[in-house]
Amino acid sequence: MRTHHAIALLAAAGLLALTGCAPVTSAPEPDDKIVTPASAAPSAPAAVPRTPPPPAAATSAAATVAVPDFVGQVLQTAQDGAQAQGFYLLTSHDSLGKNRNQVLDRNWKVCTQTPAAGTKAATHTKLDFGTVKTEESCP
Repeated sequence: MRTHHAIALLAAAGLLALTGCAPVTSAPEPDDKIVTPASAAPSAPAAVPRTPPPPAAATSAAATVAVPDFVGQVLQTAQDGAQAQGFYLLTSHDSLGKNRNQVLDRNWKVCTQTPAAGTKAATHTKLDFGTVKTEESCP
C-alpha cells in the first residue's frame, strides 16, 4: 500500500515539474483584448541631449595661458599643476628612448616639456612631458 502511494506521489511531482518547465505555446487570440490602465501605458521618452551644451565662455574660444615650467618636477606633480592651469590633454614618454611606460607617475621626473615653459597656449593644447625614472639623470 505504501509503495503505491509513494509511486503516485512521485509521478504527480514529476508531472508538476515537467508542466512547470513547458514553454508557453499559445499566443493570445486576436479577438482577446488586453486592457492596460492609463497610468501604466508607456509614455514617449523625453528628449535628452547626448552632451550638455558648453558654457557660454567656452563657446567663444579656449582660454590662452602661459605654460608653466614643469622641468625637474615629479611627473605626478607636473600633471597636477598642468591640470590646475586648465591643461587636461597630457602625455609623457621615456626620454631615454627605452619605450618604458610611465605607470607609477611618482617614480618619474620631467626632463623636457612641449610646448616650452612661458609659451602662450590654449588650454586644449596637448602637453608632452619627456621623463626618466627619479633615480636617473636627464639626457
